[in-house]
Amino acid sequence: MASESFWEQTIAETRAEALAPTCEAAPDHEIYRTFRVTYRSLGGVRVTAKLAVPTVQPGTRLPAIVTAPGYGGWQQGVSLAECQRGYLVLQVFPRGQGESQDAPSGDTGVEYLLRGLDAPEHYFYRGAFMDLLRGVDYLCTRDDIDHTRMGMMGTSQGGALVLSSAALEPRIRAVVAHLPFLCDVANNTAFADSKLSTPEAQRTYASFDPVSLASCLHAPTLLSSGGRDTACPPETIQAVLDRLPGKKALYHDPELTHTSSRDFYHMAWAWMDRHLDQIR
Repeated sequence: MASESFWEQTIAETRAEALAPTCEAAPDHEIYRTFRVTYRSLGGVRVTAKLAVPTVQPGTRLPAIVTAPGYGGWQQGVSLAECQRGYLVLQVFPRGQGESQDAPSGDTGVEYLLRGLDAPEHYFYRGAFMDLLRGVDYLCTRDDIDHTRMGMMGTSQGGALVLSSAALEPRIRAVVAHLPFLCDVANNTAFADSKLSTPEAQRTYASFDPVSLASCLHAPTLLSSGGRDTACPPETIQAVLDRLPGKKALYHDPELTHTSSRDFYHMAWAWMDRHLDQIR
């Protein structure tokens, strides 16, 4: 695993880039507004995000949620309409995924997991983590957000992204990860016969695995696992939970496959309301 200085240097290099944000209004809804946001991230890469802002009294400062997509690059863990709960919602598309991809729509190109595995400095998820951190930087430029009440939520790949990114970003105060993908890869049977199982690949991935970064994640964290989920075996998610030093909880459904969960959905928002001190 790379040293702590690896991530300190990566964050410093990222924040040396001028954020240069843009925020363009999208079609309005009666009770919330949507925007297309862009900003600069690590290596000068321009990242695209979508923002939803509920209609509230002028001067109100709301909590915010940052979310990231599943492995396909498009399926966000939190819909924009959820802003009606009283949050700003920022859907970040990390570099090369969804609306941030350079390839034509629908072409995900090289497998994200294998892109740049020769060294931590080249690995795809180094930039992806920083793209979420820059989303937090962007939110902190806005005067309609309470910067002391920001959380992250994600599902599958998005779950792994928010776990690891929040471990590197102390301004995040609550985390929810539903069936997080890519956890405890060295012991994950889903990758036993993949290129990620080689010693060289595992040396690189160790710096990015939520298991490796969990000890740095002090925000209250809610996880879920499914007993029939072969993509994200429950023991790999338990390994993350065991290493979290702060307030934490796990919802396990023995019959759940790699799909959504109505029960967890309600738990997730109750967790955010509680730990971001949402006022009803």
